[in-house]
Amino acid sequence: MKIPVCRFDLESDTLCPNCQERFDKGKITSFDVEFCKWLLEKEKDYSALQDLNLQRAIKVADQIILVVKKRTKVALLSAEELIGDITETFGEIIIIEGPIKLRKIVRTFIDPAIEVGVNSLHMPGGYRESIVILRADDKERIPYTTAQLKEIVSAIMGEEVLFEYDDGRLEKDDDATEDEFEESMRKLSEKRRDMN
Repeated sequence: MKIPVCRFDLESDTLCPNCQERFDKGKITSFDVEFCKWLLEKEKDYSALQDLNLQRAIKVADQIILVVKKRTKVALLSAEELIGDITETFGEIIIIEGPIKLRKIVRTFIDPAIEVGVNSLHMPGGYRESIVILRADDKERIPYTTAQLKEIVSAIMGEEVLFEYDDGRLEKDDDATEDEFEESMRKLSEKRRDMN
């Protein structure tokens, strides 16, 4: 079993300098530590955990999102008792195969719809914020609200990801005032500048 936190750290309840640095940068969270500790306790009970290669564990509301290496998802899903135990302990489980890429994650949660576009704004200090534009016609087909998508995808990506439905701006004439998307991007930029 491969997990994002050192086994020694989990057993000693102290993060090593490497894991502490990853924790400080947000690459792992306190939930990653909690879930990996739980997995270590269950390792002897479930043989399917031997093949697990966990990259991240994210808790959002009543769901747990596990990001695993390719070819690990099928083995994990086949262990029905383990999945039941995880669901009972942590909530509804969603398993995503890594690596974590924004478009791939977005498409996982808006399926069967697809995004119109993804725009990222790189901020001073190495921060990045993204806006995902969705077709207004797909609103009924997407099982999550924009607020839920923001919460889930931002947690997975470790950065702010906003979701908006397109407003038909392609149909506006050339003399139209600044569109809402540009205004949103400007507000994001100002917000980040004020924070620094």
